[in-house]
Amino acid sequence: MRRRTMLGAAGLVASLPGVVGAAGRATAAGRGGGRELRAIDATVIAEVRPEGYQVTGLAVEYDGVVDLGRGRVATSAFEVTVTLTRPGAEPRTGARTVVRAYTNDAPGFTGRQRPGRYVVLELDPDDPLAPGAYNETFTRFYDLTGAYQVRQVENLTARVPARTDAPVVNSGVRNVLVDDYAAATFEAESGVTVDYRFFTPRARPGRRYPLVVTLHGHGESGADNFAQIAGNQISVAFADPARQARHPAFVLSPQAPQGTPGSGGWWRPDVRAGVLELVRATIARNPAIDPGRVYLTGLSMGSYGSWALLPEHHDLFTAAVLVCGAGDEAAAVEALGAFPIWALHSADDAVVPYDAPGSDYRIFRALEAAGRPTTWSEWAGTAPDRVQEAAAADARGRAEAAGSRHIFTTFPAGTTPLFSHASWIPTYTNDTVIDWLFAQ
Repeated sequence: MRRRTMLGAAGLVASLPGVVGAAGRATAAGRGGGRELRAIDATVIAEVRPEGYQVTGLAVEYDGVVDLGRGRVATSAFEVTVTLTRPGAEPRTGARTVVRAYTNDAPGFTGRQRPGRYVVLELDPDDPLAPGAYNETFTRFYDLTGAYQVRQVENLTARVPARTDAPVVNSGVRNVLVDDYAAATFEAESGVTVDYRFFTPRARPGRRYPLVVTLHGHGESGADNFAQIAGNQISVAFADPARQARHPAFVLSPQAPQGTPGSGGWWRPDVRAGVLELVRATIARNPAIDPGRVYLTGLSMGSYGSWALLPEHHDLFTAAVLVCGAGDEAAAVEALGAFPIWALHSADDAVVPYDAPGSDYRIFRALEAAGRPTTWSEWAGTAPDRVQEAAAADARGRAEAAGSRHIFTTFPAGTTPLFSHASWIPTYTNDTVIDWLFAQ
């Protein structure tokens, strides 16, 4: 799977309602001539990249088929601007950079041109105004409906001259992969209500598939039933088409309520109990799920929650990938000596200290001290993909040779992308780590 982006035409649903600005005009397009066409709408295309939720495209819709024959759309033919607003802050307005443009028959990424009602503009993900989210203790999302304007400023062909009408304003947002998840709510006997998202693979009759359960971090807590799959790649990494081609699986992503670190969210016993009920109910009502292949992954607060769940309920799960968290050392040693876990943590983590009492590093040291074979590994989280994959493959190979069910990876100080706590970025983009999980 590519680390920089996970583009795909999957996950596109009907546009959200919104306000459309005065329509721009472009000209017709038929190879045998054509009428003048109007640009009638635009749809933002957003995706969850390793760096987070970003707007990486815009689909401009015309009121007829645009067919340029062998002609191509110049990236300079459109000007795109965005205004991002958030409570209590001045709006941020600026231009977005078009890096690729082509006609298409659907408002999604294909990378190749075909006649259709849309001109798809791929946008530079490194633009300063590319992010669709921001952080205020918790991850918040900009209201992107109506935030983007696009104007055609050059001829597409001699038959498609530019117009100077008012720009088109986007009326909707499409979220690659995220929109493929069903949204639902579960009323648990523990008394809590659990919002969750559920991804279903393309199942073949008679076959059974794994279930991946994801526990998000503290920042993605809330009640929007969105942040836990859009805040980072903990969930969509498993729904990505390339991953599904290798490892088709169901993905279950509950969302924890907001609360104080250490006592709210996944730290709450009743919320964890609700998650366990949800997992069991999901398995029971989906006969295509293999109950012998239920995998758990958690990052930060979600890793705390995972370490709290596993000692008493490891029989429900098959293996786990845990990122930058902590738990009860004694409980882990007593119950998880034979349970497969790959944990990853930055040496300079400023949020969950690497060597603090109860850290996953300390847990693995305790497991090793108790006589459980443990495999240690280290690589830079900012190294090229091939380097990280090779290092992970070496760790996996050494673990298998030693009969070790426990692998620990350290990201050295200063080598974690974005900031020191973000160990999840090099984790969920690493095919070898995910392949190891599914091999258990």
